[in-house]
Amino acid sequence: MADPISTTFVPTDNLSPNKKPVLTDWRTLVTSIEEFLNGTTTKGVALNVNQFSADSWPSAYAYDNDGAKNYTGFSLFDKQTIVDTYTGGDITIAATGTWTDVDASNASIGFTPVLLAADFRLHFQFNVESVTSNATNETDVRFRLTDSSTNSDAFARVKLVTGVTTTTNTVPVNLSYTFDALAASSKTVKLQYFITTSTASTIKVLANSNDPISMECEKV
Repeated sequence: MADPISTTFVPTDNLSPNKKPVLTDWRTLVTSIEEFLNGTTTKGVALNVNQFSADSWPSAYAYDNDGAKNYTGFSLFDKQTIVDTYTGGDITIAATGTWTDVDASNASIGFTPVLLAADFRLHFQFNVESVTSNATNETDVRFRLTDSSTNSDAFARVKLVTGVTTTTNTVPVNLSYTFDALAASSKTVKLQYFITTSTASTIKVLANSNDPISMECEKV
């Protein structure tokens, strides 16, 4: 790759060993240094650094002139990620006709975006169990993610009609959504459900050592 900044600085001057420098000579020398740093007509240090910043970080990024790393623990090559699981016990869900938290404390993941507003992708993986009590049964339930202000427009749907008494069905669910421009403050994203129909069925979101609720958050 071509060197984006001149590595060898050769100053331009009119200085002669046979005479004392005059104002014009000094201006020529200082102008050549300024050009190397600012690059108003050719490539320069400042313009290239600003270009790198503009391509790499959001507009809110600011230089603080201390030469120290601003992003503690994270970089362009080491994205912020948070991973959590819950195995504390299966969760029976029963409310119908309204979006309801599966478990606001445990079927949720908390995190704080580092320094700048950014997009974060949330992914939940879990298993849904439906146990029927007679042959006239139906399970129809949807799931979504929410941070209490924005709701995912991607739904996961589980619909079962077995027509058989006392059956158990377990369905794996994967649900992902990207929340845009989350600011640098504490966030909690929760799993919610909406039961359209629950006839002769007991519905659970499994949360045990064999069937954990797995949650992951990643800056994108």
